[in-house]
Amino acid sequence: MPALNSAYSNAHRLSNTSASGFGHWGQDRPLFSASTIQIGKRQKFWVSRKGADNVAVMGGNLHPDVGLSEQSTMRERISTLYLDANGVGARIVFVDTILRGLFRYSNGDPAPKWLRRYNQVNLLFAELRDANSRLSYVADWRDAFLQSPWLNVELCNINNLLHLGRCLLEIRKYDLIVISHAAAGDDMELLKRIGHFLHRRRGKIVMFIGNEYDLLDDKLAFIRDVEPEYVCSQLPISAARHLYREETRCEIVEMPHALNPASYRVIKGTERNKDIGFIGDLYWPFVGDRERTELIEWFERNGAGHGLRCDIRKVRVTREEWNAFLNTCKGVIGAESGTYYLNERGRLLERARKYNLFENPAASFDEVFDKFYRNQQYEKSGKSISSRHFEPIGTKTCQLLIEGHYNGILQPDIHYIAIKRDLSNLPDAIARFRDESYRSRITKTAYDYVLSEHTYAHRVERLWRIITKARPNTRTGGCASTRVKRQTSS
Repeated sequence: MPALNSAYSNAHRLSNTSASGFGHWGQDRPLFSASTIQIGKRQKFWVSRKGADNVAVMGGNLHPDVGLSEQSTMRERISTLYLDANGVGARIVFVDTILRGLFRYSNGDPAPKWLRRYNQVNLLFAELRDANSRLSYVADWRDAFLQSPWLNVELCNINNLLHLGRCLLEIRKYDLIVISHAAAGDDMELLKRIGHFLHRRRGKIVMFIGNEYDLLDDKLAFIRDVEPEYVCSQLPISAARHLYREETRCEIVEMPHALNPASYRVIKGTERNKDIGFIGDLYWPFVGDRERTELIEWFERNGAGHGLRCDIRKVRVTREEWNAFLNTCKGVIGAESGTYYLNERGRLLERARKYNLFENPAASFDEVFDKFYRNQQYEKSGKSISSRHFEPIGTKTCQLLIEGHYNGILQPDIHYIAIKRDLSNLPDAIARFRDESYRSRITKTAYDYVLSEHTYAHRVERLWRIITKARPNTRTGGCASTRVKRQTSS
């Protein structure tokens, strides 16, 4: 703790020190170029972007869908600190603090020629990359906050201790502090160490919970300590309250992922030469069911026999690669994310996870299920919609999904072709999928609906309205409750 505090206390001095004696390492490479314009009593900054890892402040034009009367109330945008994390671990912290923070290197930059003979140096420079490139929702949420017309955002990668320290020393200047999924996801150590700085805040904290079943006790301890005003969960609101309500006095907000239409869109001229596609990891046995896995394996075994051209890949890809793949598919398969077993407020799942990942990674599904779930009753389901359910909608790719709740957003046989959990209606689902007019109606209905209500821009606007208690704007689809808008069947 003292060492980290020392790093924070010296961050402002270090970040303003020229390192011109280090040759290429010490070139004074500006984080951004900026111009200013006077609005009201404050200056607003417009930034020419030099790469996502170096963005500091984002402004821009007022939202075209906002009326003049509302624009007049938005002149003073909310000063916002967005805490992001480019990966986890001590090695990443070193790279992001020294190479990015002190010497201003960016993604893909090579080591100086005179240091390339040292393998360890080359390995460190190889870490200058986007660690979340295969988690597209991380970039999609970040982009939505940076582009929001209501927020004046400073982006801080918490692994860069120089920039983090500078922001913490000035914590009282921010009206809003957003802790992203990436910052509160796979590692809580850095956040726990800065808790006492966050106690000195003037503004409100919004905390997004990443990987909600991982490190749950650490996340709940952080919430009790820092007391964020809002905790945002991708789970349905009843499940989120089941996990968090007894631990905190904050407002719990249902905030599922959404669509980024700038990243997931139709690529004109692309031939859809695949009938059914899938890209992603198979779920570990500790999740507690095999519904999604059995669906994938069914199409692997039987797709060709039903005359379907299937492309099943059990890998992760970047959002650019995923968008390109979706544009080559007529349909994709999937199911809700998460688990049915939130028993003991997530502790049962955590025990199964630790056993499966660390004690017996080779355990079969039946072995894990028998050990942890066989005699358990569902207390509260943690099944939810994910970003992977919105992205095909943006590319107008039909989805064949295991029937579920999907946070009340997607409706069966309206926004997707529903498959029963036991797969008993697969022949009928495939027949409907082959009907081009039916398939087109499903994809168009889903596309129009999601574009009108469920983009990341809608999510950020809704959060802004919750925080400011502003009235919804029907032109931009705002909603000022703790629940997302639901689709009701006609």
